[in-house]
Amino acid sequence: MILYQQKRFRGKINIQKPRKPFYFRGLVNEFLEPFYPARNRNKELEELCHKAINAVKKKELGKKYNPYQRIIAREVRNSFDNSKLVAICHQNSMTMEEVFELRVALKKAKMYYKQYSKTIMKLALTDSPYTATLPLYDVSHGIVFGSDTNVTVLEKIIKKFPQVFLLAGILEGQLLSCDDFLRYGKMDLTTSRMHLVQLLQNAGGNNLNQQLTYHQSTLVARLKQIGINETTSDENEESVPV
Repeated sequence: MILYQQKRFRGKINIQKPRKPFYFRGLVNEFLEPFYPARNRNKELEELCHKAINAVKKKELGKKYNPYQRIIAREVRNSFDNSKLVAICHQNSMTMEEVFELRVALKKAKMYYKQYSKTIMKLALTDSPYTATLPLYDVSHGIVFGSDTNVTVLEKIIKKFPQVFLLAGILEGQLLSCDDFLRYGKMDLTTSRMHLVQLLQNAGGNNLNQQLTYHQSTLVARLKQIGINETTSDENEESVPV
């Protein structure tokens, strides 16, 4: 039985160290080598992938806010600056009827329940005193704006809706946690001031006001006396005949 096996003439090809081409072939290769620089030279694989390039372009376009978003963000920032009470809540799944009932209950208490996208909240609160609240808007949330610091009524309304949880709040421009927000909002500042004044009067005696304003009263009395003396001296000089 005869077996045939093909074999290259003059041995194998050295792939690692190929032999230089002969003169005419080398001349043709040199002539055919392009003299313009390759556009994709020194580029990474991500730069050559069209999907990755389109994803980067979409991401850059997403950073540009449209005029409507800027208007809404301006209104949000205005609500944060002018509201005496701002409550940040987490909202679980709710039907639109339940959300409407919540808004009606808050509207009766002169409060407003608002919901905005994360993009608008980021545009409105970036580089502001409320920047620390941005992580709270990553999930479904709701914001309550009130013209009065009536935290007790707010707490009663939220308890009727178990899908809503209070996370934090802002009172008088100060960001507070949930516990501090409720405790500070329930404080009666008028009564506390009355107790403070009464305590100071008992500590310093009944004439505390007189002791605090003694130097000012003395200065005013002496200046008044000097003014009366100068007026009297001027009248005496005019009455003397020349």
